[in-house]
Amino acid sequence: MAGAMGPVGFLAVSFAMALLRPEVIRAQGWASWPSSMAVGDPAGVGQIMAFLWLAGCYLAFALGALRPALGDRLATGGFLAIAAGDVLLAFTTDGPGAARTWHGVLHLVGVTVATVATLVATAGVTRATRDRADWRWWRRVAWVPFAAAALGLFSVVDEGWAKVVYVIGITLPAAVIAWFVYRDADRTVRLERDAT
Repeated sequence: MAGAMGPVGFLAVSFAMALLRPEVIRAQGWASWPSSMAVGDPAGVGQIMAFLWLAGCYLAFALGALRPALGDRLATGGFLAIAAGDVLLAFTTDGPGAARTWHGVLHLVGVTVATVATLVATAGVTRATRDRADWRWWRRVAWVPFAAAALGLFSVVDEGWAKVVYVIGITLPAAVIAWFVYRDADRTVRLERDAT
């Protein structure tokens, strides 16, 4: 559940913050979203909590479901590193034109850590499921988070809606992976129940 609820909840809060704070979007555009929603004022607390929510959900998913289901260190380690990046993203970002602060630098480091870790997690899940026919659909769409993360690393997404596509592309596939893990676990439980 954490693997699905984390990204869905995070994206819901991030879009809600953009709707509640249209002045930030008007001033900065979508290129700095959702980080711009975490500017260090009381209104940014919702976005900061969304980053922490995502980190906690990824931690629970990686250790409680992904590791036992796939047994792949690369996949598990990738999700743990994404969680660490999301914790760093919870540090308030610096507004446009503001002087660099230590917490703004940590926020930027979090972007890099979460992006690189998405590449690692995607590669790990794909490697771990390469011989599983029922994960075939995942292997067909695994290029989406991989491509989004690769584009993010090369700063191709600093223009308007490209940032929105990047954030969705590296976040939402975790919910797809969680669904596959849940489906496998549910199938195993049903098979064991039918065998007894």
